[in-house]
Amino acid sequence: MSAMQSLIRAMQESGWRAAVVPLARRAEAIRVIVDRHERGEFDEAFYQEYLAPMLAEPLPEKPTPRSLILVATPSYSVRMHFALEGTTFPVLTAPGYLRGPKPRPLEVIQEALEPFGLSAARIDGPQKTMATLSGFARYGRNNISYVEGLGSFIALGTFVSDLECDDVPAQSQEALARCASCHACREACPTGAIGDDRFLLHAERCITFWNEKTPDIPFPDWIRPEWHNALFGCMHCQRVCPENRAYLDLVLEGPSFDEATTRQLLEGAKKDDLPPDLVTMLGEWRLTDLLEYLPRNLGALARRAALRQGTQDSNEGKAR
Repeated sequence: MSAMQSLIRAMQESGWRAAVVPLARRAEAIRVIVDRHERGEFDEAFYQEYLAPMLAEPLPEKPTPRSLILVATPSYSVRMHFALEGTTFPVLTAPGYLRGPKPRPLEVIQEALEPFGLSAARIDGPQKTMATLSGFARYGRNNISYVEGLGSFIALGTFVSDLECDDVPAQSQEALARCASCHACREACPTGAIGDDRFLLHAERCITFWNEKTPDIPFPDWIRPEWHNALFGCMHCQRVCPENRAYLDLVLEGPSFDEATTRQLLEGAKKDDLPPDLVTMLGEWRLTDLLEYLPRNLGALARRAALRQGTQDSNEGKAR
């Protein structure tokens, strides 16, 4: 069995999708984004904050960069529970942010390549663009990437490797065929981020863009309280997408937090402020990496929950 066969087999046994593509895909993906920026297709603030730093990240020196390994792992919504004022409320996180305890792709890749004297290292960069240029994924109208058999409920990972691969040319970036006649995501998006003027997302209008900011940056006034729906990411467009129908009920049950812990998180508690067993649990779900974003986003969802509870109480009072 070759190193390539060993790698693909290990990915399949883990229930993941994978492809090995030429290293050139990374430079080509960067060029696509830079060209779009030069044509004025991106909001400048969004480009400078989100895209420019991503494009500038250097490749690691080891292993010797010869190929890219693209991996898509199933990543479903995670439902957690928080408590305030004696009331417990559920909170969802969109796919791709939290991951429960399980092997990580890099660990499986290293185990598959090590017998052949090969290795890999994780890289960031324009992962969706690399995946779509490789034919590994396709874009939906919502500009989220879809992988066959997994929908958009995925986490993409890209790894650089010294594994040799064939020099296959890049493919054209294709959208899902269904998107030509379906506008469900555009109609469901409350902010107008998915416009009818172009296929490219107006990313500066996307709730996801705004809930990936630190607590010192407030949500803009035009985002209405009831639009908040996920601790990280946004589910408005993914819930209504026909390509995701088979995966909507696949929600992972995450941790629950008592009122004392909920208040600590809302107050911006750092890892050193929390009990060791809680830090361990947060780390297993990758929440420790997102602690600084929690106060702002959780606060918005707590206010939404209180607003909905108030409406419900009012309706019940009228019914009586």
